[in-house]
Amino acid sequence: KNGVLATFAFRDIRQEVNFIEDVIKLHSQVPVKTFLELASGNSPHMIELCHRGYQYVGIELDKEMIRFAEDKISETHIPAKVVEADMRRFSLPEHVDCAAVFLGSLYVQNDEELSSHLHSVASTLRSGGLYILDEVVEFFSEDVHQQTWDMQEGDIRITTTYAPSYLDEKSKLMTGKITLDVTDGQKKFRLEHTEVKKVYSASDFIQQAERTKEWEFAGSYSDFDIHSDPKEKARNILVLRRK
Repeated sequence: KNGVLATFAFRDIRQEVNFIEDVIKLHSQVPVKTFLELASGNSPHMIELCHRGYQYVGIELDKEMIRFAEDKISETHIPAKVVEADMRRFSLPEHVDCAAVFLGSLYVQNDEELSSHLHSVASTLRSGGLYILDEVVEFFSEDVHQQTWDMQEGDIRITTTYAPSYLDEKSKLMTGKITLDVTDGQKKFRLEHTEVKKVYSASDFIQQAERTKEWEFAGSYSDFDIHSDPKEKARNILVLRRK
């Protein structure tokens, strides 16, 4: 039993939001009031961000995940909403000040979809605002590995497993399966979501972003630590800034 538990990490959402605020202080050229999360899933950062005074908008396609997030919003009365939209091509009625995608959840399968996605985010994000990408690009060739961690939100315990595997290593196509095992008091249930995506190296991704003329490179980090550069077997993070 202890061997299984040893594979778990406890995800420190407060620390992750501290890091987001550090990155904003360092690199953002606009004050941040509105935060957009792409492929928001169960929106683990939403409550903490709202408690710190941000307005939260999530974009998600999976109806079960949206319902799960909406239940949290109605229980906590926070200034948040989750919109059903495709991250590859979307528009929002309002502009946002900062955007992020977590846990490699950038589901594009080719360069055209990446270009469309980057343009959609650029159209929504204020000039000078940041796009924070967690585990989206490969800084090292073995960045692909399964991870499991626990989170506690009040009475709700969530065990998340992220299991990536290559469909076709030559074309860099991969499936990413996210499983949430939720214990809510006496209630237990499981949410599963699988997507196919193309994996980009950091240099290729930055080149593609800069080619749009809408983005510039701002910084890169690991493990939600502003003092830590990308390293092997870490959660490596790329930060782009909207021109």
